[in-house]
Amino acid sequence: MSLADDVLAALPVFRAEAESLMVDACTITRPGEPVTDPNNGNVTNTATTVYTGKCKVQSKDSATSNPEAGEATFTVVSRQVHIPANSADVQDGDVVTITASRLNAFTVGKQYRVSGFTPDTFDTAARLPVKEIL
Repeated sequence: MSLADDVLAALPVFRAEAESLMVDACTITRPGEPVTDPNNGNVTNTATTVYTGKCKVQSKDSATSNPEAGEATFTVVSRQVHIPANSADVQDGDVVTITASRLNAFTVGKQYRVSGFTPDTFDTAARLPVKEIL
């Protein structure tokens, strides 16, 4: 038996443990093309739902940065949204909306844009790098 065989045998348990920590809920949508109503000129943005279900929001690391733009300084914190491994074909530009949270009501309604996601072979969860949409 190889190390890969051992990891493959244990992976379902590891994934179940990771999912047990996903106590929030979210919806992930993929923005579509804007559509203009020819009758009234109203523009709507079509979106496709990619995932709805459990998730977890957390800081990617404890380091923050304070870049400057012009004369303004702002704080950037790296964040991730975790969803079950292999549960959705998430792509950069998709929008994550937190729809429920068991532990932090202040996260409900927050929206994040996925940026830089690449799945790995032995993922226990899909860890989506995100930036908050303000």
